[in-house]
Amino acid sequence: MATGGAPRRKAIAVLLSAAAALVFIWAAVSLLPAPQYVLWSSFSSGSGSRGNGPANNGGIDPAQIFLHIPSTDHLRHNLQYYASGTHVAGINTSQALYTKEYFEKQGIDSKIVEYYPWMNYPIDQKVVLFNETTYEIFYKAGLKEDVIPGDDASEDPNNLPAFHGLSANGNVTGKLVYANYGALDDFEALADAGISVKDKIVLVRYGGFLRGLKVKAAAMYGARGVLIYSDPADDGYVKGKVYPDGPWRPESSFQRGSVALIQEYPGDPLTPGYPATKNAPHINPKDAKNINRIPSLPLSYRDAQPLLQALQGYGKNASDINPSWVGGLKSKGVEYWTGPSALDVNLLNKVEYKMTPIQNVIARIKGWEDPERAVIIGNHRDAWCAGASDPSSGSAILLELARAFGELKKLGWRPRRSIILASWDAEEYGLIGSTEWVEENIDWLRANAVGYVNVDAAVGGSTFAAHASPVFKDLLYKVTKQVPYPDSNKTLYDVWLRESLASSSAAPLLAKEHSKDSAVANSVHSPLPQDMQSSGYSSKTPVIPPLGAGSDFTAFMAHAGVSSLHLGFDGDEGAYHSNYDSFARMTAFIDPEMKLHRVVAQVWGLLAIRLADDAVVDFNVVSYARELKHYINELKKHISLQLKKSEKYTTPSSADSMEAIAVKNLRHLRAAQRQLLVNAHLLEHDKRRLRSIYGEDCQMSSRHRRAICLKLRESINDRVSQLERHFIDPEGIPGREWYKHVLVSPGRWMGYGFQLFPAIAEAAEDHDWKKLRQHEKHTAGLIHEAAWFLRDV
Repeated sequence: MATGGAPRRKAIAVLLSAAAALVFIWAAVSLLPAPQYVLWSSFSSGSGSRGNGPANNGGIDPAQIFLHIPSTDHLRHNLQYYASGTHVAGINTSQALYTKEYFEKQGIDSKIVEYYPWMNYPIDQKVVLFNETTYEIFYKAGLKEDVIPGDDASEDPNNLPAFHGLSANGNVTGKLVYANYGALDDFEALADAGISVKDKIVLVRYGGFLRGLKVKAAAMYGARGVLIYSDPADDGYVKGKVYPDGPWRPESSFQRGSVALIQEYPGDPLTPGYPATKNAPHINPKDAKNINRIPSLPLSYRDAQPLLQALQGYGKNASDINPSWVGGLKSKGVEYWTGPSALDVNLLNKVEYKMTPIQNVIARIKGWEDPERAVIIGNHRDAWCAGASDPSSGSAILLELARAFGELKKLGWRPRRSIILASWDAEEYGLIGSTEWVEENIDWLRANAVGYVNVDAAVGGSTFAAHASPVFKDLLYKVTKQVPYPDSNKTLYDVWLRESLASSSAAPLLAKEHSKDSAVANSVHSPLPQDMQSSGYSSKTPVIPPLGAGSDFTAFMAHAGVSSLHLGFDGDEGAYHSNYDSFARMTAFIDPEMKLHRVVAQVWGLLAIRLADDAVVDFNVVSYARELKHYINELKKHISLQLKKSEKYTTPSSADSMEAIAVKNLRHLRAAQRQLLVNAHLLEHDKRRLRSIYGEDCQMSSRHRRAICLKLRESINDRVSQLERHFIDPEGIPGREWYKHVLVSPGRWMGYGFQLFPAIAEAAEDHDWKKLRQHEKHTAGLIHEAAWFLRDV
């Protein structure tokens, strides 16, 4: 025994020396500069998908090859097709067939999945200013957008009139009242000024607040109908030159869109929580909680000007309520008064509701190793008009991704996990196509979905932005560092970081209605809480805010618990939902050479390849646990604000007591967050152990060791990809049970903006401190369960 000790120690010393040398070599290599197009080995610490699978044809590098495939010529052709005319949900079957056939030409299995939601279409609309006694008509709104010479989209005979999706039928008359943006605070300000909107027609401007909630707020205060106009201060001539001389909204342009109450639930109004299949049972339309009950119409600022002038001298001068109530028409002599007017307004919104078939196009590239696991990428296809930006820029890119994946398949590539490409229908009415598909496939998604990556209006400007589950954060940074930014020696990440640091808040891509109603939304509802803008987030990386609602990621993230990411280029929204969101405007002012389209294609495709092909899914659960701490800090501030609001109902001592209880109760959340962080680090330790002992691809001769490696790798992938599911409460958010994500869901009155810890925050808003404590403890329990799930091997 004693004689063998020295040789053994010597052997161990030799091994340690060899290990030290390897570490030195690795460190030296890691300091070498990265090439412009990085190989797969640089994307992940393991061997990734360099051909070890049987279907990968001897080791091609799909990531490096893919970067060079997307073509601006192909993207231009695709965009011309999709933006060649109006393609409203339910009447765009030809585009669904084209999309399916295009996928199949690339060698990708594809099918059309139909649903039968309840949707409306315009029949007759009218806005008339008249004297109710004499019936003299003083003004009749044109409700029509001008033809722009040279822009075919502006003269399409299929263009819709002024119209709101899922709006109420109605023919109503009343005095006119101006209510600024139509937020709850605006109606409260009118009431404080002694001005009632009961039985009135309310005129509000687009911006800062979801249009459906403007209608709901007006109805709560007793209004008969709502007119929503685009003020030039928000996205018209005050911003710059109007189309066709510039990108901003011209005087005849109005913004179509849905007035669905998306914060209640998205999707088909009559099948909440289950798919709208052909023979599905339907609730009574009177019981549908996500539709408004009073009629509404959109207006251009040309049509709104005579109405605002009819208010002059009646009620209060809007500037006396708040100077921010004065819009851009002041330059044309409009003084902005509240009313009520002396004259009456008649609002007619005649629509036809009917069950209408819609078509999702679903394509699948089958994975070679784990075909049941799937990465889903999606974009909606329907538009209120030609929709060059929204959504056709994304649709054009989705086709180009299919072509690129087809080219890789010709080289022998198959993804490790399956990739699903989805072209959704009826998003514009209220996220209907994606919601119905998620509801129909909910069990499969919760068992097998790795993640969902959404692109909507892929190119609306030149500012890159993303919103995501925190697990995506590091992966998106890595991918954007691989994508060159056009006409520069920078990467997309470099430009994104510079713009993020220069901005006081994150770019407002999160929700179209929340942010794209107008530029003013940036200041009215900051998409990122101040606490998270400053100390909560590193200034060394671009900000990636959480997801609320507003596009097709909603059902995946907030209902099914599938980690999701939403990305694209945002910017000048002067044609949003109008006839001027056209190919001509896109190529004149937004992306003439389709270079930004190509950038989105590269980012989107690389994300799909990484998620589908990496041996270990590159989701960072430590990032999630760390950001949860900042969520809690923001929640504490929200509770404190609500306590201050409640002081007028309580004595100071009781308010102090309630605040102490509320803040003290956050100890459950803080303890759960700490446990989640500890266990997230343990999972990272498992990743390191896998790499150092076995290697991520588990390529070894010993069957026993390979089996152990595969089991450990599967456990890691399950834990990182299913963490989000553990933040899903089957009971849902109280009062809005369709939304089930307890950490981040859309707020009740935030439009599509996110609400952190919605059940807790809303209990505070209701000053229900008992429920607040209950929800805080329940949410902490779910986080603890998530933490132990991360630890389970």
